[in-house]
Amino acid sequence: MRESVAASTSVAKPRLGPTHALLAAYLLGVAGTLWDWREHFLGVSSQAPHLVIDLGGLLAIGVLAFTGWAKISRAEITGFYALLALVALITLSPFVLMMSAPHSRLMAVFMQFGMTRSALGLYLPIVLLAGWAAWHWLGLAPVGAWRLAAALGVVVVAIASIWDLYWHQTHPLEMGASMNMMALPPHQLILAGFLLGAIGALAGVLRSGRQSHSRASPSV
Repeated sequence: MRESVAASTSVAKPRLGPTHALLAAYLLGVAGTLWDWREHFLGVSSQAPHLVIDLGGLLAIGVLAFTGWAKISRAEITGFYALLALVALITLSPFVLMMSAPHSRLMAVFMQFGMTRSALGLYLPIVLLAGWAAWHWLGLAPVGAWRLAAALGVVVVAIASIWDLYWHQTHPLEMGASMNMMALPPHQLILAGFLLGAIGALAGVLRSGRQSHSRASPSV
């Protein structure tokens, strides 16, 4: 009888783990992408949805990379922190500049640089960091369908971000506030990446819950 009570108590209080955080990060990215679509559809040009998208991607990378941190060498840790700082600077500085000095000379120079092919190279560290984080996370346990989807989601988002920048460079006349962003292939791929990761993480959460329930169930 006491064993049954203890088992039911353990099931009633599930523990939150990295997979739950990964799911939250991907859902944040999905919300930001849909918010960005809605803003443009209504004719509103706002940077806030872009910040939510970037935070969702960075959080997903962080969860993948920091899980099993003790198994990483000191050199890898140093390289990761340096790359993470660079990626955070690349992704968040445009938002800060847009909010603090939208009409400054620095902002004008930044916008001009953003329309050059050299700007595409700035996004390569994002793909590198996302790929490394996914590879690290996949190496912590046997690779299954849900783990593969949860890890590759942010890699798809990173690659789609480069494609998005390239698309806007090659279609400079189609950047109005009222354009339907969900009709653009790069934006569709960004949303698909977040959804892929969210589905994989959700499957992992459900699988973990079933395993916890099985272990907690009385064997009588």
